[in-house]
Amino acid sequence: MNTGRRRVVILALLLGCVSVQVLGQQGAPVRHTMIHGLVRDAVNHMPLQHVLVTLERETSGNVAQTETDALGKFVFDGPGESIFLVRLKPPGYEERSQRIDLQTNSTDYVTFDMKPTSKQAGSTVPPGSDANVNANDAAAPEKARKEYEKGRKLFTDEKDAQKGISHLQAAVKLYDKYEAAYILLGMAYIEVGRIAEARAALEKVLSLDEKSSEANITMGMLLNHLKDFTGAEKFLSRGVKLSPDAPQAHYELAKSYWALGRWQDAAPHVQRALELKPDLSEAHVLMGNVDLRKGDGQKAIAEFKEYLRLEPNGTMAAAAQQMIAKIGRQDGH
Repeated sequence: MNTGRRRVVILALLLGCVSVQVLGQQGAPVRHTMIHGLVRDAVNHMPLQHVLVTLERETSGNVAQTETDALGKFVFDGPGESIFLVRLKPPGYEERSQRIDLQTNSTDYVTFDMKPTSKQAGSTVPPGSDANVNANDAAAPEKARKEYEKGRKLFTDEKDAQKGISHLQAAVKLYDKYEAAYILLGMAYIEVGRIAEARAALEKVLSLDEKSSEANITMGMLLNHLKDFTGAEKFLSRGVKLSPDAPQAHYELAKSYWALGRWQDAAPHVQRALELKPDLSEAHVLMGNVDLRKGDGQKAIAEFKEYLRLEPNGTMAAAAQQMIAKIGRQDGH
């Protein structure tokens, strides 16, 4: 993403990764440990990015912090051999934690399905027409429906994406027009890092129904993550038209425009995202950048401060603090 000449914070898709020194008993071999995780909205199963994740030892408190990336993923690399708590509380969602035992296992994978505290918080992709069973899905044979339900339960309820994938694959093999199964399969592929297959699954849905708002928005988010901003713009523009009250869709489209150097086009979409979801923290940083391009330093400061209020330890916190100080110096304060 290009950096503006004046006072513009670099916005990028950030992959959170925190390395912690590994300590072992003297003379004993030290295993390399790792915790992988995924954070998503429990209502629509969309990934949640820039969520602050805290790692604590069960007996001695905080060890490290990181943030989720654009696909809702996070990693703690080398925390040591101990019992840990992974804890998070995104704005607008209930607090969650999970206990991880790395004394017996060297790695673990956890999924957090975050329950919104309000209806608005869970509206990343409003149900719209996608909430109803369309003609293609209604025609799915019973065997395909059973495989889909098994895959859905494993993926969403039991948090086992890999096993869920096998049943979802069986569902679409039995019925090649099963849109709901393809969408869920794409999300499961994203969770396990099979990006090319996720893209193929979403493309299949769009070939069956180009007006699927969920498929368009998910594809746009995926392409933003892959830095294909021109491609992302196409799908996100369509997704915004189909679901005009989806805050994440507006924010993702604004990111695409910003990355393409079209800040004037980004402005109304980031503004709309914040109108729909004022606690969408990362959108405040992008709004601050847009304000700087407009020459309104004081409004930019207000946006950066709001980000810091929402995410005091967020990935962009240091940059926001630096920009506030720099604007103050340039304005003579």
